[in-house]
Amino acid sequence: MEAELKEYYKTRAGEYEDIYAKPERQKDIQALSLFLKNNFIQKDVLEIACGTGFWTQKYCTDAASVLGIDYNQEVLQVARGKELQNCNVEFIVDDAFRLSKVTEKANACYAGFWLSHIKKSDVNAFLRMLHVNLEPGSLVIFADNLYVEGNSTPISSQDSDGNTYQVRTLKDGSQHEILKNFITEEEFHSMVSEVSKTVHYRKMEYFWYGWYEV
Repeated sequence: MEAELKEYYKTRAGEYEDIYAKPERQKDIQALSLFLKNNFIQKDVLEIACGTGFWTQKYCTDAASVLGIDYNQEVLQVARGKELQNCNVEFIVDDAFRLSKVTEKANACYAGFWLSHIKKSDVNAFLRMLHVNLEPGSLVIFADNLYVEGNSTPISSQDSDGNTYQVRTLKDGSQHEILKNFITEEEFHSMVSEVSKTVHYRKMEYFWYGWYEV
């Protein structure tokens, strides 16, 4: 399933940002963009699964630095082609579960629409690796999709651990069944309660975002 997810995003690179053009999602995009921009001022941000840099460009102007990682070179090529108003932004290929190329600890982190692609049994391992690469007191922000009936791609299957999957069709006609969990407020609190006593979760119409300090 991990290989399928990687292949899906590799093939989707050229149409990666089409989903953000949906008119009904603009209000959520604007609200999340403003939240990121306001909270990453003069921060050294580690962005996990940065993709094409869609969200990076929303907040990077006022950040001290940004290191965006993704495991697909194809989406990073799109990110590197953007005209970002901050020269201290770097995009590298790395594995979010290893972060072997991250050489300096950040004091802030953003992971957009990534947590939902991690199996429930692997979330703790990912968070442990992430927190090792962050300074104490670092701000961590996650954002992801809410399941909206009639708007979201229907869930195609569910495994014995409660992970849910969607079948997505790309413009070339290829179909990919990918892991996509829709994380509730209770689940988010449970995931990070061991590392932070103050956990926040805000629900919008199509997205949610949550944050805490390590």
